[in-house]
Amino acid sequence: MLISRGEVYFVELGPTRGHELNDKRRPVAVVSINDINHRPWVVTVVPGRTYRLGKRVFKNQVKVEPSSENGLEVSTLFECVQIKALDYLRFDRVAVGCLSPQDVLEIEKVIRRCLGLM
Repeated sequence: MLISRGEVYFVELGPTRGHELNDKRRPVAVVSINDINHRPWVVTVVPGRTYRLGKRVFKNQVKVEPSSENGLEVSTLFECVQIKALDYLRFDRVAVGCLSPQDVLEIEKVIRRCLGLM
């Protein structure tokens, strides 16, 4: 399977500890570059969780609305402070879609803020 930057997958994130998102199958947005992604090593992702209507969106989150292109079924908060490197073997299903260029840019911006790179 060829994994590419900007794609959305559902992967198992467990086991987890403390404040990490729990270990059920979750959407993840691929943020690592394709030179890395196209080798069967690790892929860097930002995990997502369901957005609850009326809840606040924090500076470390990016809200993405569902679309036929991204494959999400519900509004999703991508938790940029929880960036993770996942083994290639966790990607046991095909991508559900691909984020828009605008969503990828927003995730990049928030990652930079979370890492103090702005």
